[in-house]
Amino acid sequence: MGYVKLFDPDVEPTGTPHQRPLPPLPARGVARPDEEVYLFDERTVLAVNIALATGRPLLVLGPPGSGKSTLAPNVARLMGLRYYAEVVTARTEPHDLLWREEAFRQLNDAHSGKLGAPDSPAYFRPGVLWKALDPSVDPVFAGSAEPADAGDEGTGADPGLRGRPAVVLIDEIDKADPDVPDALLDPLNNLRFEGPGRRLVTAAEGIDAPLVVITSNEERELSAAFRRRCIPLVLEPPDREHLLLVARLHMGAAYDPLLAGELAEMFDAESSAARPVASTAEFLDTLRACRQLGLTAGSPEWRAVADLAMVKGSPDVLPYA
Repeated sequence: MGYVKLFDPDVEPTGTPHQRPLPPLPARGVARPDEEVYLFDERTVLAVNIALATGRPLLVLGPPGSGKSTLAPNVARLMGLRYYAEVVTARTEPHDLLWREEAFRQLNDAHSGKLGAPDSPAYFRPGVLWKALDPSVDPVFAGSAEPADAGDEGTGADPGLRGRPAVVLIDEIDKADPDVPDALLDPLNNLRFEGPGRRLVTAAEGIDAPLVVITSNEERELSAAFRRRCIPLVLEPPDREHLLLVARLHMGAAYDPLLAGELAEMFDAESSAARPVASTAEFLDTLRACRQLGLTAGSPEWRAVADLAMVKGSPDVLPYA
């Protein structure tokens, strides 16, 4: 017997099946539609549903190129939810995901004699978690022309999404100092935090709790308290069947089953013989390169393309994400 799915990648929010035509190979210079193609397995769907049902963050672990960062935007797209993303760096501070001070603006206003109150909206910029809790602070829904913060991505351009819950991606949390994830425990648990001027920021009335997706390459150990707060999902290295399914979805009419099969065999052999494991991203890039260069399974050059596109060598060399 199955379970009630709060998230079902095969069904629209209206209850009708998704219509997903296979995307063609994009022309040169056109953005690839990778973010709109995701292969959901039952384990991933179950993890997303548990996170939605419990209100706990989804901690996605796995090697670079395994699809950790594209899970969240696809869940948001399929469920018709607002979407925000923050890529964590070594310079990320604990409060950056909540709000950032506009220190330079304050300094300029102080020098010009126009300094306002410390909690004036002119002197802070809401972070992704604040926007997720309260869409009224998102410039998209507030009708502001103010540009988005650097590193903060969103798909809230549709005004119809204003009353919808949000999906928040906190990408590569392990790149930050250990105090950054631990500082998120209270805001994520209680959906409230202290904002500018010591004001209490809470979820707007009628807005459900966001789905928070946190990714990690496991380059730095996360605290036991943080891990216990999250629903863990480990994305395993892709096997041959997964690679071929992903290739069909991404390549569309340009999919070459013979070349994809040969390449999948090569990737599988290389992944078994060496570390790091070749990623799905490398597999797709190799297929695209062969397509652009007019190579087929009968062309001897495709192996040279694969050798250059794949990251091989010692465990110290990490494949790109």
